[in-house]
Amino acid sequence: MAEQTEGLKVLTDSLRSKHGLDWRTGIVEDRRFEFFRGKDFAVYFKEHPEKFDSWIPDKSGDADAQIKTLIQLLLRRRLVFRTDRLYKKAKPGKKRLAKWPKKLVPVRDRDLQTFSEEGFYAWAYDRPASPYLWIFSVLIAVVVVGACLFPLAPYKVKLVVVYLSMGILMTLMGALLLRGAVAGATWMAFGRSFWLLPNVLSEEVGFKEAFWPLYQMDDAEPITLTNIALRASFALLAAGVSWLLYANSPDKGQVGDGARKARDSILDMLNLHDPAQLKLGNENQTHTNKGSASSRIRPDLHDIHYRL
Repeated sequence: MAEQTEGLKVLTDSLRSKHGLDWRTGIVEDRRFEFFRGKDFAVYFKEHPEKFDSWIPDKSGDADAQIKTLIQLLLRRRLVFRTDRLYKKAKPGKKRLAKWPKKLVPVRDRDLQTFSEEGFYAWAYDRPASPYLWIFSVLIAVVVVGACLFPLAPYKVKLVVVYLSMGILMTLMGALLLRGAVAGATWMAFGRSFWLLPNVLSEEVGFKEAFWPLYQMDDAEPITLTNIALRASFALLAAGVSWLLYANSPDKGQVGDGARKARDSILDMLNLHDPAQLKLGNENQTHTNKGSASSRIRPDLHDIHYRL
C-alpha cells in the first residue's frame, strides 16, 4: 500500500505542477492549504485521460464513474480531503458567491467523502518546492541585505533606487486613478462600468489572473428614474469638482517649483545630497569664515599700530 501511495503522489505532484490542475490557496481551520474544484478536476481528467490509465482498473465505464473512482482513491489514501465554503451567502454588494473562496471548512460527514463537481478538495500534503522558490528566496535575502546597505551605497546608486521606486509608485497610482475615472465616466454615461484590468484588485484570483482579462463591461443596470437621477447627480458633482480644480490650478512655473521643492524635501529626508555640492558648499563656508576672521583681526592690528 505504501508503494501505491508513493506512485499516487507522483501522479498528484504532476497535477500540482505548472501545467496541471488549476488551484488556489485557502484557509482551512487557521491553516493554509492548496485546493482545487471538482469541476476543474473533471475537465482535466477528460482532456488528459492518458495520465490516469494506470490508476483506473475498469476502463469500460464512463468518464464520470472513472473520475469518482479516482477521487475516492485519493481520499482513502489521505492525499486530499473534501472541504466546503465557510460562508454560504454572497458578500454584501455581490450578486453571487466567489468562484474561489478564501476560507473553507472540512467536510466531516463520511457519506459526503465522494466526488462532486461542486465540491472543493484540498491537498493534504505539502507540494514539493520548485527551483523558482529557492531562486526567489535568495533574491529576497539579497534585497533585504541591499536595503540594509543602502546608506553605504554610492550617491548615483541611491538616486537610481529612489527615482525608480517613485516612478513605480506614481505609475501604479496613475493607473488606478485612470481605471477608476474610466469606470465612473462610463457608468454615469451609459449606466454600466467599463473596467480596465477588472481583477487587478481582486482577492479571489492569483497573480497571473489579476491581469486578465484586460477589460470588462459590467451588466447594464435597470433604467429607472432613481438610477438616472443618481447618475446625473454624480455627473454634475464630477463636473463641478473638475471645474474647481481647473479654475484654481497653478501655472506651469508654480508646478515646476513645487515639484523641485518636493524632490529636495524627499532627498533631505533620505539624507541624499550630492557629495560634490556638499564639498563646494563646505569650501565656500570655509572661505567665508576665513574672511570674517580676517576682518575681525585687521582692526585690532591697526589699533596696535596706531597706539605705537
